[in-house]
Amino acid sequence: MDKGGYLKKKIIPGVFGGGNSGPLLLIFSPRERVRDILTVGLIQCNYQVIQANSSSQATIKASQMLPKLVIADLSCDNPKDILIAERLQKSQRTRHISTLLITTKVPNPLVQKVTAEMLDQIRDADHGKLSTMGYPFAFSEFLAKIESLVLKTEPASDKNPPNDQNRIIAEHLFDPSIPVDRKMQNIGKSLHKNWGFPFTVVKAMDIIESDVGCTLELSKCISTDPAVSSTILKIANTVQYARRHGRITDIKEAVVRLGFRETRSIMACMSLIDLSPEVYRNRGFGRREFWLHSLTVGLIAEKICIDCYMQRPELAFIAGLLHDFGKIPLDNDFDSVFPRLLDRTMGDVCAFYEAEDVLMGFTHADLGYYLTSNWNFPPSVTMAIMNHHDPERILKITSANDKIIQEAVYVGNLLAKALGLGHSCDEILEEIPAEMLKDLQMGSGPDDKLFSHIIKQLRILCSYLNLQLRELKNEEQKPDGNESDVVVVYNDRAIYHPMIVALRNNGFNVVVTNQIPGDTPGHKRVVISIPEPGAPLDINIYGDEREVNRGETLKIFLVNMEHYRELRHGITDANLILMDRRTFDVRLLLHTLDIFFERITLPTNAIQ
Repeated sequence: MDKGGYLKKKIIPGVFGGGNSGPLLLIFSPRERVRDILTVGLIQCNYQVIQANSSSQATIKASQMLPKLVIADLSCDNPKDILIAERLQKSQRTRHISTLLITTKVPNPLVQKVTAEMLDQIRDADHGKLSTMGYPFAFSEFLAKIESLVLKTEPASDKNPPNDQNRIIAEHLFDPSIPVDRKMQNIGKSLHKNWGFPFTVVKAMDIIESDVGCTLELSKCISTDPAVSSTILKIANTVQYARRHGRITDIKEAVVRLGFRETRSIMACMSLIDLSPEVYRNRGFGRREFWLHSLTVGLIAEKICIDCYMQRPELAFIAGLLHDFGKIPLDNDFDSVFPRLLDRTMGDVCAFYEAEDVLMGFTHADLGYYLTSNWNFPPSVTMAIMNHHDPERILKITSANDKIIQEAVYVGNLLAKALGLGHSCDEILEEIPAEMLKDLQMGSGPDDKLFSHIIKQLRILCSYLNLQLRELKNEEQKPDGNESDVVVVYNDRAIYHPMIVALRNNGFNVVVTNQIPGDTPGHKRVVISIPEPGAPLDINIYGDEREVNRGETLKIFLVNMEHYRELRHGITDANLILMDRRTFDVRLLLHTLDIFFERITLPTNAIQ
């Protein structure tokens, strides 16, 4: 077992063998000795390794870092962890990851059953491979298995190596003695040298904000950028728009055919996405999924503002598209920054912006505000970027239009996460304040019409921008009285939580109520309760006796954990769980439900 010598020498935060160029592997085992012995051997064979000591940690790290292979140690004590592998295989985001299961000589019946099902379902090139091996085994046998599951060579990267000045800036970002404003100024200077921010986007902002903005002005703006011009003309001449009107070659006619708002959306997306192609990324921060998430937030924010009859809802689209823009320079130009931030996010199971604030003293929202303000973006856009993680500050805004834009971006960010459209740096779902839902005319939450509209618009834009979009089925709420997998119990003040969307999007039948129900005979289900902050928990609501025909119930309470730390340590019931409402990661919720139901639940007729 390594005593801290080799591993410490060959490590960057969260990744063992960080200097190696081989594929990234995730080793999951609840046994520290097993993890460390396998890790040392694999590093010496030029692999990079990340570790997970619990199934919940493995779930988060696999979905965030997307390793080439997950090695799962399944002993007699943790057979249900086989469900991690099944969830990875059935998720669109992780289905390409190969899996190596290490089991006892006589595997648990659940392990045998799930493994057989997984082998039967792996039928195309999009799926990763699956293999098993039993204890005891020789390391040479183990290594041969791995080499059969992953390619030893990684694709070459065109990313330019960081220069000395950027290395110094990166080190200073984590130095608490350096003022935050100086850190952001240094980032801005670095970007000014390396980036040419799209003039067309900045000019389009002036046109949108101007009272005299018109099609002619937008056409002139587009004409200054050959790449944008050719794309706008190409889209305007597609079957969807051309129909019987013939082919056009004039930009002004193209803008008229597409419409002012549609043209602006395509132009902004194209110019920004080209700024940070997939080659500019650290592990765990893929550009395609980042921009898909950002695009979804923009569309949701714009649609909310349209429904609120707000003038210039296109500003909400731009604010949503750019809400996470501050993450891009941290990844593009400073290689050592993102791994450290992601490692803190995954290790603490916290929001990415909280990890940024702790380690650097500022967040991507602060940096995005600083940069877009310097680029003369409209204040309504820059403020929405700065406040998209701060609902309390948003609710204090006095300007009605600015408040609606910022609320729409805040809600759009949470709903995009809940829908699983794209991915960024965490999957924390926070509550949406009732006052905010009232301002946005959403009553007790968004309806199915909003989601169907977003999916339709997203498909159109993604087809133009070469962003792949999986099929999505958002199931309607089942009426009360039906047998449900999950019951969500609100308190009198909480009227909506975005986890409802996440649960339905993942195939669960969800019923929402404000009263804790009794057990249903013969039915296994989960009750998620959201009590008022500081209120006593009804943990004994079901009684202690268990009748033969009574269904088993898992009770989950979303609470502010600091108020219930002593209670948490005294809980002995395995079917009673407290989760922190501030760090409520949807991946941990799904993992908990997988283990409880001993199955992977998916929406019907939908590709995950």
